[in-house]
Formats: sequence, C-alpha cells, structure tokens
Amino acid sequence: MRERALLIDGDETLNEKSLQDFGQVRLAKAKKVQRVEDLKKLYFNAGRWVGGARDYAARVAFEDMKAREQLADR
Repeated sequence: MRERALLIDGDETLNEKSLQDFGQVRLAKAKKVQRVEDLKKLYFNAGRWVGGARDYAARVAFEDMKAREQLADR
C-alpha cells in the first residue's frame, strides 16, 4: 500500500482509483525505476560533454538536457 501511495503521489496522471492490484503497482514501480536510471545516464553523459568529452553520446545527452531545461523554464 505504501508503494502504491508513493507512486500515485509522485505522478500527476494517477489518482486514488489507479493501480488497483499488485501487478499494476509492480509495473508502475518498474517504469519509474527505469525512468530514474535513464535520467542518471543522461546526466552522466551530459556532464561528460561539459567536462570536455567530445563523443556523440555526450553531445546528444547535453542537447537533450538543454531542451529539457528550456521546457521546464516555460
């Protein structure tokens, strides 16, 4: 129940009628964990670009972070 409450609290698209069974809670939790891991990779690679690395993955991550920042500022 705690995990369900935390998932609902952390996602604006969910409400108290969401995630009614444990399978849905497990799926939502796995998606959230994957999203966090993807953001960690993105921050790491963007930081490498700022630090001087000049490979494609670092550049793409840096550009993605800049785009996300611009969307967040709006």
